[in-house]
Amino acid sequence: MADTNNLALWDKLGKTDPAHTKKFSRAGGFKGTAIKPIYTTQKMTEEFGPAGKGWGMGEPSFQTIPGNDGQVAVYCTASLWWVDPEDKDGTVNTVYGVGGDMVVVKQQSGLRTDDEAFKKAFTDAIGNAMKHLGMSADVHMGLFDDSKYVADVERELSQGPAFTQPQPKAASRELHQSMLDKVIEAGRKGRAALRDYWTSEEFVAGWEIMPEDWRKILEEEKDGFLASYSKPTGRVDPNASLDQQFAATVAN
Repeated sequence: MADTNNLALWDKLGKTDPAHTKKFSRAGGFKGTAIKPIYTTQKMTEEFGPAGKGWGMGEPSFQTIPGNDGQVAVYCTASLWWVDPEDKDGTVNTVYGVGGDMVVVKQQSGLRTDDEAFKKAFTDAIGNAMKHLGMSADVHMGLFDDSKYVADVERELSQGPAFTQPQPKAASRELHQSMLDKVIEAGRKGRAALRDYWTSEEFVAGWEIMPEDWRKILEEEKDGFLASYSKPTGRVDPNASLDQQFAATVAN
């Protein structure tokens, strides 16, 4: 790079707008912060220009690996290239990333196939390649575990140019995390507790103001609990009402 500061690019890409992250919880108590892929795509475009011109991705390669009990994993290797706008020679720089997901996963109700597993593995691979440039380094270095750091970043960004997409307020993110925690808490108690919370006025009021992708997270958590302590008597229609979904299952 023309800039003699080896961390110049890292510093430009390393700070993450909290409005484009979301907390997640997984089985076993694991929690973390996920970054929206479209946000990192915009940051690359802001720095290098349109995808395919100033930066881009090479053709991905995929490998499926059989696992235990009929499960199947897919791994993706992908290259990420970019051209430094200050480099008069137009040198193309390349890094690589590896990502993975489950094509077939075993649940208590049986094997489930994910038709978006290859896409998720590719997105994961590109995200991991971007890490080498410093993309959202503050998240990957654990700084988002510090609420004071997140508040400082929010305050700093609120004084500068706003991201061009609508930004959910911090209060909405906190509400979503609270709802997710309560879904998990109710789900661990059993179907009745989960149903009571899912149909409560508190939940419905929060649901109405949640972005679609955040709603999907809540639905996936709810569906996971239904699968974990219920046996389907028939195929459960994901578009069915909550009453119909619960009626289509019987307790173990």
